Amino acid sequence: MAKIAAIGITGLAFAAAVVGGISVSVSNHGRVIMGVQSGGTMLAGMSQDEVQDYFRRKGEKELRKTAVILKDGKNIYKIAPSDIHLTAQADAAAERAYRMGRSASPVVNLLTQMRCAITGADVPLAASYDRTLLRQKLAAIKGQTDRQPKNADAKLLASGSLAIQPSSNGRALDIDALEQTLNPKLQCLKLTIIETLAPAETPPTVTTEDLAAMDAILASYTTTFLPGARGKNIAIAAGKLQDVLVTSGEVFSFNDTVGRRTYAAGYQNAGVYIDGEPAQDVGGGVCQVSSTLYNAILLAGLTPTVRTPHFYPSHYCPPGLDATVADDLLDFQFKNDLAHNVLLKVSLTATTLTIYIIGTRADLGGQTVQLSSEGPRLQPSVYRLWYKGGQLQQKEFLHTDDYRKS
Repeated sequence: MAKIAAIGITGLAFAAAVVGGISVSVSNHGRVIMGVQSGGTMLAGMSQDEVQDYFRRKGEKELRKTAVILKDGKNIYKIAPSDIHLTAQADAAAERAYRMGRSASPVVNLLTQMRCAITGADVPLAASYDRTLLRQKLAAIKGQTDRQPKNADAKLLASGSLAIQPSSNGRALDIDALEQTLNPKLQCLKLTIIETLAPAETPPTVTTEDLAAMDAILASYTTTFLPGARGKNIAIAAGKLQDVLVTSGEVFSFNDTVGRRTYAAGYQNAGVYIDGEPAQDVGGGVCQVSSTLYNAILLAGLTPTVRTPHFYPSHYCPPGLDATVADDLLDFQFKNDLAHNVLLKVSLTATTLTIYIIGTRADLGGQTVQLSSEGPRLQPSVYRLWYKGGQLQQKEFLHTDDYRKS
């Protein structure tokens, strides 16, 4: 009897389901099926024309709004739908809503209609836009929000003293991340999208703290040259040294700092020596910059670590006080063994190059430095002379060069 009762109950349930399904199917005939909505608005019972009209009106209403508002403090940036060709996909949404429960086999359609009637189904109004146009708008906004960091600087005053100008952080807006944030909201037509911009801080290369202890020009050295291609090459290379910070304990590389001497970098052909013979080559004259720097760092009490003389004495500095360089072959390097950082400064006229070493006066312990090139011109010995109170404290041997032809 129990078995018969169970069969009967199952049969009744099945019959009820069939009857319910048929009832739902009949109710849905020619209309959006029961349970279908869009963002809380019930679409069930609408005809195909009615649901198309609904989504079109909804799209038009949304597109009358500002698409995006970006806030940056007191500054507000707006993007209109027309700016990015934002378009509501009303016909696609209407088609999806009306076709729900109609696009498969009769059995599957019936099951879909029953499920929607019980649990409901949401059909969002999607949108499309031109990502290139959005990117252009964000790039334009970035151009207004971004700020380059400002390096600290040591200004040389006419009086010979220094004025330390403080550094400041910059700002950089990440438009890639911003675009990723806006994209899903634009595609869902969730207008108006309001975002507060948060540009990242970008630190300066040289901070106020880096220069805080600087109070003096430790040394300077000047060489002269004739205008022309050589002068232009000198100007390009010297410009790469302007405001370069060499921290305490750091080793400076001329080639790494100045970069390769190429036509693409603006260098021209000028006089050089190649294997001891005069020639024309790109970047001729750059060795005068490295030699000027060599003399300046010696006078400032810094330590040369890599230095190579020319084949012959140079006309712009005493014998033994030159330092030649060549891409991928010869470098000039020095180490800052002082207790504080130093800053390189460059002054250039049409015929003169001056390199200054800015640093902390106390690092030299009250001493001053002079250079001496002694012996024959083609075989000079170079010394660094340390004075204090006008008295020679140390005669430091540096090197002996041999310019004699082999």
